[in-house]
Amino acid sequence: MNTRKLLFKGLGLGLNLLSYVSPQKTGDLTFKIFATPPPPNVREKERKFLTTAERQDFKHEGKNVAVYSWGPADGPIVICSYGWGYNAGRWRHYVPTLVEAGMRVVAFDPVGHGLADKGVLHFPRMVNIIQQLIRQTGGCEMALVHSFGGGCLIEALAGLPKGLHPKRMCVLATFSTVRWIFLTFTQSLGLRDIVFEKLEAYVYTIAGRHLNDYDVAASAAQLGHVEALLIHDPADSVTAFMNSERNHSHWPGSALYRAEGAGHHLGTAGVTRIVLEYLVNGTLPDPVSINKGDVEPIPAVMTLEDLSTTGGVSDYYQ
Repeated sequence: MNTRKLLFKGLGLGLNLLSYVSPQKTGDLTFKIFATPPPPNVREKERKFLTTAERQDFKHEGKNVAVYSWGPADGPIVICSYGWGYNAGRWRHYVPTLVEAGMRVVAFDPVGHGLADKGVLHFPRMVNIIQQLIRQTGGCEMALVHSFGGGCLIEALAGLPKGLHPKRMCVLATFSTVRWIFLTFTQSLGLRDIVFEKLEAYVYTIAGRHLNDYDVAASAAQLGHVEALLIHDPADSVTAFMNSERNHSHWPGSALYRAEGAGHHLGTAGVTRIVLEYLVNGTLPDPVSINKGDVEPIPAVMTLEDLSTTGGVSDYYQ
């Protein structure tokens, strides 16, 4: 067992002991632990890249969200939304080519990430931040999204008018359901069922929605008017490939590309070329699977047993 697993198990033991005294307090504390991003690690090369951007920061619930823009002010807007624990410097390999093609690239650091203010970040909050950003930009022509940032942007679009939606999206290694990320987390800690129940209840108190209501694939099903290329490594050890398979099965017209050996980050030169060729020219890689309406929609995982047999949505915590 590695150090991270030992730390998770130790944390789980402490939370379980607390749950015998106060299950509700334990559920609240578990959520806060889950929603606290790791300390930002903006490397020098990323920081240097970010200084080349124009800044249009805004406040969300009193916290500063860092917003970066490159390219002509009147160019087609490409919104970039990255995964948990990254920073906007993640897009430095994409921005120059997109700007050269005449596009305006807009990226951001949400709360607790990069150069934004510190704080907790959960799915509903990230969705609201993205919706605020898209309204601020007046919509976008394209979107490039990864992992947590991808699922949140898809959910955000489902709650916005079609006039603000992109025409084309590239979706990298994005999860499919939210409840099962929480299940994976609580399972890895070995938490009692009562803790998960209180955790679910806490989410409802802050968001007014149940975990089951956050279904990325169901939101993707509403985006048949948006061209989409989904890219995922079948051997991804952070977000299981089944997530993109499920999103693809619900998303009419979407294309799914298997990026063998590219990992969860998908930061290889080959994947970067594929993404840029798709965003700039609309060219799909070969081979891809296309959902022409003949793909049976894959249901959401419903039980812990299903979670274990399907590979789950994430083994980050395992």
